[in-house]
Amino acid sequence: MKSIEKAKVLVIGAGPAGVGVAIGLARRGIKPVILIDRRERVGGVPSLYKKKPGGVPTFVLWTQGRLVFGGQIAARLADKLRASGVEVWLESQVIEIFPGEKKATLVNPTRGRFQVSAEAVVLACGARERTAAERGWITGSRPRGILFTKNMLDLVDQHELHVTCTPAILGSDLIAHAAAAKLNSAGASDAVMVDRSPRPDCSLTARFYFGRWAKPHYQGGARAVTVVGGRSVSAVTPANCAQVPCDLLMICGDLVPNTELALMGDLRVDLPSRRVAVGSDYQLSEPGWFAAGNILGDYHGAEWCYFNGRRVARQVAKYLRRAEAQD
Repeated sequence: MKSIEKAKVLVIGAGPAGVGVAIGLARRGIKPVILIDRRERVGGVPSLYKKKPGGVPTFVLWTQGRLVFGGQIAARLADKLRASGVEVWLESQVIEIFPGEKKATLVNPTRGRFQVSAEAVVLACGARERTAAERGWITGSRPRGILFTKNMLDLVDQHELHVTCTPAILGSDLIAHAAAAKLNSAGASDAVMVDRSPRPDCSLTARFYFGRWAKPHYQGGARAVTVVGGRSVSAVTPANCAQVPCDLLMICGDLVPNTELALMGDLRVDLPSRRVAVGSDYQLSEPGWFAAGNILGDYHGAEWCYFNGRRVARQVAKYLRRAEAQD
């Protein structure tokens, strides 16, 4: 392994929250700040939502009172980073952390395996959709044609594929309705949406907005569903409802914090929610470790995560000042 790289602050995750932390620290004159991400671009989940003619803008910029594409938010974040002087290491995956030493081991296609040590570390790892097994109400076979939201975005936004299919969607929250709109704008027919709740788990305002592109038929009250299909999915069968034919099955929403790294490093994580345990200063169970953005839970939009990152940066700066005063 190569010699250890040193930073004042290491920020893990270059989504809106991580960018907010890095910029907030840079504007306080704290350097070097190293921002890392496993993807090839900054922006996190918003970067997957590409701006294109006929597309669906799904992100709200509350400070400007307008709806935009996620790619527009990612581009704004990249511009802010270029002006900040923050070091950004992309395609860099953290494979282990050492909380007591404030150190992490990374792998990178060009640098191989190496380590970074810092005086403070911020986890801005975001959230992910629960797997079918984690949800606990999806059974049956595992044929082709089952996608999560990120898989769908890769097809219809990044590769701009025209989708001619009859989709079913498991889940009914904001993400599920946005996915139905995305699929419809890419050529799919209106989806059938299946969930356990009697009514869609999404605000009437959001459903009205996404109804400009798709009006999914809702089938609620499903205690469990069985996925049907041989090589490819052909239907889903709710336990107490009529079978829903489909040739594409989307499993959407139901987010859980990305706390795998925290668990790996024995940082305190509350179970079964998987939220990291934080104090009022966003500090984790090990001094010098902080959390920002959707890893905290409650799942907010990109703009909230960015400003939360800025708030966390203030707390990190206070911690560093106290540590320097004690030295």
